[in-house]
Amino acid sequence: MMDPFPDEWQLLSLFETDPRILDPEVPWTYNHLTFETTRGADRIRCVIEPGYEQLDFTWWHNQSRHLALELHWVSGLTVFTGGGNDYMVATFRDQHLAELRLQLRPTIECSWGTTNDLP
Repeated sequence: MMDPFPDEWQLLSLFETDPRILDPEVPWTYNHLTFETTRGADRIRCVIEPGYEQLDFTWWHNQSRHLALELHWVSGLTVFTGGGNDYMVATFRDQHLAELRLQLRPTIECSWGTTNDLP
């Protein structure tokens, strides 16, 4: 289970659209959410399954896929909005993986890496 997990309004603010929900009777924290949004020539699809700690993020620009991430063991998601910068940060169970930052505004950007920490 992802912890922390954003409030519904934070995800709606970030993606500026309602998600497709697999089971409308189940809370978002236990559901399968698909957000799709278009920003000019860019299209984003983000699939979040908090119960399975899975995050899939795909970015197309002018119908050409620029980035496709299929991530497992995502231990937490945090959304940051305001001041013209809107982005989501994913953390992972594996402490060797740094935070993944997916920015949607003002431009679409992705940054990620590994840590220098040795076991």
